[in-house]
Order: sequence, then C-alpha cells, then structure tokens
Amino acid sequence: MASLGGTYDASQGEQMSERSVLPPGEYLAAIAKSDVSDTRAGTGRKLDLEFEILDGPHKGRRFWTTLNLWNPSQQAVEIAQRELNTICHAAGKLRVTDSQELHSVPILVKLGVDKNDPDRNVPKGYRPATAAAPRSPAAAGGDAGTTARRGPWA
Repeated sequence: MASLGGTYDASQGEQMSERSVLPPGEYLAAIAKSDVSDTRAGTGRKLDLEFEILDGPHKGRRFWTTLNLWNPSQQAVEIAQRELNTICHAAGKLRVTDSQELHSVPILVKLGVDKNDPDRNVPKGYRPATAAAPRSPAAAGGDAGTTARRGPWA
C-alpha cells in the first residue's frame, strides 16, 4: 500500500486522454525531461530523453528515446552516440556537459513506429527546426507564396 497523504479527490481536474501511438511523420518537438538510469540488466547506464511536441494537432503529446551511452556492448554505445550527436547538431549545441542544456530547444524529429511494438513510437531522425519549410505563406511571415509565383524581381 502507498499512502496518498489524505483523501484523493478525483472529482476535480481532468482525466487523461488516450495515449495511442502518434502517426509517423515529422514533428516540431523539444526535450522536456532527461535522466540517467541503470539498464534493465543492470550492466550499464542509459540517458532517457522525453520529448514534447510543440505545435500542431498533437501539441503537448510526449514520446521517448533511450540512449545506451554506457553499456558493455560497444555497438550499443556507438548507436547511442550517433543519435546523441544528431540531436546535438539539430539543437545547435555541439559541446554539452549536462543533458539539461538540450532541454526546450525546438528541433524537428522524424517519428516512426517500432516494428516490434506497434504501440510505440521511435525517433528515426533529427534536424534543426530552422530547416523546416514554411507550411503556409502566413508561417513565412507574409505573402511568400505571391513572391514565389512572381519571382523576387517583382
């Protein structure tokens, strides 16, 4: 048993929304939380990253990735280092001493679905948020569509 510190009142507040897998695609997201923990086997340590989607219909939804940076398997370490390197490049932070330095930096994350667990999203790639093409002329900060049709000389 675990004490809840008094009577918990579930009549107040919201209930959780459905937590279905996110559709594959590219999302503007940022690392919201990070932590180092032991691997399940207890033979290494991993960096756990929690991302939050920053815009669109899935704004506020979260997804996770785990980086086995300290592991007896050199292959697991190399894979984790490549992923962390890509995240750092996307965030524009090439030298970090603490994962918190990567928090709240918008980046584009390409999400897929885990082939072994169809109820789980997995990041497939990362790139700078500045690499995103505007979705509409308004997002570009004006009448970009008209200028593109007429040309920059117009």
